[in-house]
Amino acid sequence: MSENGYRLSAVSCQLSSTLDFGHWTILFRIIFLLSFFSCAYSFRSGSFDGTLSIASLENKTQNADIGRILTENLIDAFISDGRVKIKTNSDGDYLLVGLVDRYERISESYTSEGEVEEYRLSVNVKFSLKKKDEEKDEWEKNISESFIYPSTSDELEAVDSVAVKIRDSLLRLMLEDW
Repeated sequence: MSENGYRLSAVSCQLSSTLDFGHWTILFRIIFLLSFFSCAYSFRSGSFDGTLSIASLENKTQNADIGRILTENLIDAFISDGRVKIKTNSDGDYLLVGLVDRYERISESYTSEGEVEEYRLSVNVKFSLKKKDEEKDEWEKNISESFIYPSTSDELEAVDSVAVKIRDSLLRLMLEDW
């Protein structure tokens, strides 16, 4: 190989290692940014600091099951989610209180013979979050959800479906938007 060939080879090797270093630098920057943003997300989603007690939802409607079903759904959801520790009774740092103030089942659609084909079940719950030993609420939220179901289905299944929608909305409000 000639002297120019060695120089060219040395320059290309130096250029290659410079490019490799540049690629690695870019890769490390991307990894750093991704880890930074993932930490920011986890801090935000974990910013609910403390334990939570969930009171049995008060039911002001004609459906006797809705309060119990919603309460059980909420407790199970928080336990499954795992971001907030649940305490029994009122021993938590925060107390979640709910009032079911509307339960409405109305005809949604009819068959050609004039019989009800589908119902719409609508439920509204007023939630408030109180910090232990403080009278003022941390926040108050109204959650309204509805579910359309066939008239041939059991209404209790529709209640379960609405309860799941309310639960998901509350979790999103409390844990992701907190």
